[in-house]
Amino acid sequence: MKDDNQSLRMAFHTRAADFRAVFVSAASAINTAREQVALHENALYHFSELVVCTNLLTGLFHNVRDTAVDISTSIYFQKMVVEAQPQGSFRAACQINNALTQIQSTKEIDGDIKGALFHVTKRYYDMDEPVRGTIQSRVSSIPNLTQQYLHESEQIATLMLTGMKLNRDTKGALFAERCFGLLIEALPDVSEEKKFIITDNLERLSTLTQYFDGTEKNDEPPKDVMDLLDDIYPGEQWIQSSETPLVYRCSCHREGYLERILELARKDMESVFGDLLQIEVKCGYCGKKFYYKRSEIESLL
Repeated sequence: MKDDNQSLRMAFHTRAADFRAVFVSAASAINTAREQVALHENALYHFSELVVCTNLLTGLFHNVRDTAVDISTSIYFQKMVVEAQPQGSFRAACQINNALTQIQSTKEIDGDIKGALFHVTKRYYDMDEPVRGTIQSRVSSIPNLTQQYLHESEQIATLMLTGMKLNRDTKGALFAERCFGLLIEALPDVSEEKKFIITDNLERLSTLTQYFDGTEKNDEPPKDVMDLLDDIYPGEQWIQSSETPLVYRCSCHREGYLERILELARKDMESVFGDLLQIEVKCGYCGKKFYYKRSEIESLL
């Protein structure tokens, strides 16, 4: 049975403003994406990791219009990309090499991630051009690679823990049962003693999927994210600053592509249309097609 819990992204900070935290629960949204993205079953685990990590980054960064994270490896992934918005919607695409369909265990992919190229593109509301960062992986998992990016390219001190649990339904189809992520940022001037407390307690948690197993233990109700934060930093008050529903939805629209076509046509109309009277633009995420006539562009110009 699929996880009916609402997918969401939550943000927190400590009372003393020493730490910020972003929490993501994404199983149901990933399953919706699974039905629409051309995604091979062998890629679902790592795809789920990328969805969670991208939304963690989007919750961490300030004033971004959207954040796109993509990874390409030498053997299995030509490109796997997730783009998320602060409003809680995300879209994704996955291009694989045929070798991925032949693997016996998805753990084989981990070795391919070490050495992969990892790109993060941020588009800000107040900037015309996107900001893009690229690193080469020195680790063998997407969450660790996300942390490597934050430390190397953003110089942000973070701690992260994720949990992915996949299962099969009655028809044998693979789905995401529980997919969680927690990212904690140490703000400037935080003492090393406080950092050690969080690091030590976070390392004691082997996985978030066991933490949020949805069952009662010793007649106590299941724990929630506030319990988790209290366990990681005992005695500190965590304050929730936002909660955003997380959904899979492509943000493409005709007007958006029209603006880009006009920008290119102003520079060189022939490079856009050539001898054609109409061109087709296909969204790289959802595959939806939009059509633009040369006469329409000429009249707008």
